[in-house]
Amino acid sequence: MRWTRALIAGTLALAAGVTTVASAAQSSPAQTQQPLRWESRLKQQLGLSDQQAQALHEVYQRDADAKRQHWQQLHQAQTELRHLALTSNDNQAIQAKQDEVQRLMAQSVQMRTSTLRQVAPILTPDQREKLAQLMERGGHHGRHRRQAS
Repeated sequence: MRWTRALIAGTLALAAGVTTVASAAQSSPAQTQQPLRWESRLKQQLGLSDQQAQALHEVYQRDADAKRQHWQQLHQAQTELRHLALTSNDNQAIQAKQDEVQRLMAQSVQMRTSTLRQVAPILTPDQREKLAQLMERGGHHGRHRRQAS
């Protein structure tokens, strides 16, 4: 159960970051040239070169629209599942929606893993280790983490 919560929290944190990146992608070209706040912080925390920072930016921009759309689908499916679970006695509909949420969550994990695999070759071994440590602590999305009860 804890692992599932951590997975969900990580997925939501990724989605929040992707949404931020996607919003920047829709802004004017002049605004897109300026690094986002999380990118600047990551550059500082990992000691990235300008070339590394640009390469990371490109990785995160590459599928930003698809990731944002996926996150919206997941969020909608979770909302519908909560509604069904609270208001419906139709076990088949609830199970179907639960299966959809699980499928979307699995896709989120696959997308996140794919992104990390693209990021890894850009970083030095020390930078990869630092990034892993930041992610374990919740990085810039730490506000989304909850204490275990």
